[in-house]
Amino acid sequence: MSAPRTPTKSAGSKESESRNSRGSIGPAGTPPIGSGKRRSTAGSQLGSPVARSGTASVASPSGTRDKLNSATLKQNATSPVPAVKSATERVEIAENAQFLPSGIHTIFISSATQQAMQLCVDEDLTQENNAKMIDKEILLNDIQTNGQGSNFYEFQQQIQNYPENEIAIIYDYDYFYSQNFLICFDPKLKKFIENPPVTLPIQESDEVEQYVPPVPKKWISLGSEVEIDNERLILNRSLKSFKIKVPTRISTTLTPNEKFKDVDPDIDRKKNFISIEQYDDKQFDLRKMELDLAIQAAPEHRENFSQTIWRYPKNQWTQYEARSFTEDEKAKSMTDPELINMVVTSKDLFKEALQQNIIHDPFYIDWNELGGNLDGLGGPGDSHLKEYQSFSSIKQSRDKIVTCVQWHPTLRGIIAVSLAAGQGFDERTDNLSRINTSPPLILIWSFVDPIQPKLYLEAPDDIQCFQFSPTDPHIIAGGCVNGQIVMWDIKEYEERIRNPRGDHRDKDLFIPGFEDENFFQTPHIRFCAVSSIEHGHSEPITDLQWIPDHYQVTAQGLPTENLAMNCSQIMTCAFDNQVLFWETRVPRAGVKPLSKKEREIINPMGVPLTFKHLDLIWKPFLRVTLQSPETGTVEFAPRKFSIRETQGDRDVLNQEDKELFEKKKDTSLGQFVNPLDDPNKTLSQAKAKVLQNVDTFFYIGTEDGQLVYQDWMPQKDQDSTKFFTPKAAWSTIVVDGPVVALKRSPFFKDVILVAGGWMFQIWREKIHSGSLLHAAPLKEKITDVEWSPTRPGVFYISKQNGSIDIWDIIDRTHDASISQSISSSSVTFLSIKVISSKQQLLAAGDSNGTLHILEVPWALRQPVNQELNLVTNYLERETERRAFVKHRWDLREEEKREKERLATMKAGIAPSHISTQEEIDIRMKSEYNEFLQFEFGVLREMGLRDENEAPTVTPAAT
Repeated sequence: MSAPRTPTKSAGSKESESRNSRGSIGPAGTPPIGSGKRRSTAGSQLGSPVARSGTASVASPSGTRDKLNSATLKQNATSPVPAVKSATERVEIAENAQFLPSGIHTIFISSATQQAMQLCVDEDLTQENNAKMIDKEILLNDIQTNGQGSNFYEFQQQIQNYPENEIAIIYDYDYFYSQNFLICFDPKLKKFIENPPVTLPIQESDEVEQYVPPVPKKWISLGSEVEIDNERLILNRSLKSFKIKVPTRISTTLTPNEKFKDVDPDIDRKKNFISIEQYDDKQFDLRKMELDLAIQAAPEHRENFSQTIWRYPKNQWTQYEARSFTEDEKAKSMTDPELINMVVTSKDLFKEALQQNIIHDPFYIDWNELGGNLDGLGGPGDSHLKEYQSFSSIKQSRDKIVTCVQWHPTLRGIIAVSLAAGQGFDERTDNLSRINTSPPLILIWSFVDPIQPKLYLEAPDDIQCFQFSPTDPHIIAGGCVNGQIVMWDIKEYEERIRNPRGDHRDKDLFIPGFEDENFFQTPHIRFCAVSSIEHGHSEPITDLQWIPDHYQVTAQGLPTENLAMNCSQIMTCAFDNQVLFWETRVPRAGVKPLSKKEREIINPMGVPLTFKHLDLIWKPFLRVTLQSPETGTVEFAPRKFSIRETQGDRDVLNQEDKELFEKKKDTSLGQFVNPLDDPNKTLSQAKAKVLQNVDTFFYIGTEDGQLVYQDWMPQKDQDSTKFFTPKAAWSTIVVDGPVVALKRSPFFKDVILVAGGWMFQIWREKIHSGSLLHAAPLKEKITDVEWSPTRPGVFYISKQNGSIDIWDIIDRTHDASISQSISSSSVTFLSIKVISSKQQLLAAGDSNGTLHILEVPWALRQPVNQELNLVTNYLERETERRAFVKHRWDLREEEKREKERLATMKAGIAPSHISTQEEIDIRMKSEYNEFLQFEFGVLREMGLRDENEAPTVTPAAT
């Protein structure tokens, strides 16, 4: 591959010959100043003349490199290490690394890594055959296995981003670039190394070139000889001649017979050597009589400036009255023959100018239309999602899909992801008998360490959904495939999550010989409690949500004020046609504290006892069974649900306080005392008031693509005095597949985005005549949706082909504004987080178990001018449109009934008089009053009513 080097001839020319014998690093490789000329013939240590630059050369961390060098220099006998170089040679080697092209870096590879990757010098790689292609996955596995001890750790990001599967490794035989190997990250240079250009030998011609003497040309005068004659010196007088004779000096020390001889300078250096210094010879004097000088006269140049300081702004104006002609002047000007002649002659020009103004607008600015509008998605600003980071565990993410992603509520850069086996019902049934040695996990990642997770949360079965507690972030609740709810408490490991891995080392753990080997291993945390299988869900839990901290639900379904202001209740839904409410607080009776010995006996694994009172006996306190509003049978299999109240929204409490204040001001209602304001009662004795403004109705998305409007408050049966779940208030089919997402807008509490199958719709709460936005079916199946937290009209849709569509209803409502591919596999979950006012991250999990973190650009996180008002007006227009459609439906139904009535009257079947709605209401109220009187009479005969008590009668409308 590289040309042989010329043997040195002498010690003085060794350095220059070594430089001249090297191949050129590239066609654009320029040797450093003063380093000698480098040969430019074909062939080099790279195998091909590839230009290199030192700017991309990155040295590995000093600590890691020193450890690797000290550990491998002893055993690296196969790698020829050059002799110790002088200071000048070391400086030249450092300067050589500056001319490496961008894309090629120096790297030191130990002998152990050489043997593992078949890169042994003088065996797999030689001075002539010095390049080899290594699979990218081999390098990533080495980094994953050895961590920072890997020789390729400093190039991890560049290896992951390399577009091709193979990376070129080049052997540097004599450490010309300060290391024993080079690594190439440029695909073009890699192809240049694989297929170097062939240098053809120069063919010498046998023909001898004959010398042709030049032929003189005839001189043509152009006037230059006149100038030469003018500059020629002409002698006007005869020259004078002088003869000067200098007398010779007679030496007094030498005799005529004395002869000179060779003397050894080392015998008597002072006697035989005489220094002759310079001196001024006064006998010699030469004066210049003529001197050639060039003198140029230039005008004097001076720069001056003056600046007036405007100390304060001042508003000034001028007002004047328009000057107008008198009537005589107007008559005279209109009869002026010159004016009339000008108008007549310029008539055609005026017509042409008017036609041009109609055809073309001369004031139209093309430049403003080139860039578009920065506020829209189609502007010149970057509107595409950028890959910020990705998380994937080689061991835990294999053959797994991401089922849920949750950001930590309080800590930045902390995100949790749940993984489940990508198996269907039949595959899962077949694998029930197999023993699974590795439990299902929730991985908690940190942006500081994208290779190793911070924590592993173990679960009894695959987790389909989970969520951090909004008020206690160290509490995590999750729903399993087997229908159980799992609780974790990671308070003990909060310090480990909060700090980077290298910042929380304890000095006692790193005493030589007493290191803690398990300190840097990711801990596995066992769950604190799990719900009872008999009293919980019988199907996989598909959605889980903490009830907001400002209210709580009683066993009778009443929403009351939460005096503790912390999240303690959970809502879940599953395929078993139920929505369950769970309580996590300790019962009123309390739990007897255990001693240390009892805790060790009961809890040998060291699991926190936060939810010990719930483990294996935990059951819901309220069940909501979904029934069809038409038939009353159980037909709905819920997948997602959405309640109106959100965490952090205190509008309900503020409204209740306002009503309470109005009630206190009304003296006719008496003195009202709030239990919390009573000084004689403590907080535990005070009773929480019922929040009348909390809506107990919520929406549910089912497996069959239905949207159900259900009330969770049970009703009491008049006959059996038992409580039962009422029928669904409303239901309809909205999508053509299972509902995968049901999310409310962060700006409008009553606007819901429903997605499933190949369709999505936007509905408004209690507007059940139809959807506000019904998009056409997409080409790919929808997997999840997510609203933008800062732009009211923007939402994201993930699809099964691994792409994300970005919709902006202000820009267009019939198609996505941007569609971007994120992964080669299906994107299964979306979750967005506002990091700061200048940063917003979107987490997207795929079916390969990889979590992609995407940075949202400025155009998608910064709202456009008056965007909230524009979206509000759009929703109001669509709401009015639905009301108009419903009104037209009612008119058509009334017309249909009128036609049927006229048809029956013609046939002689219909009665002669048709009761109006008012007459029907009067008749029904009369029947109801008769029933009340009959009931009162029965109760009075039974002794349950007083004889003098009058029955309650509802007045009839007039």
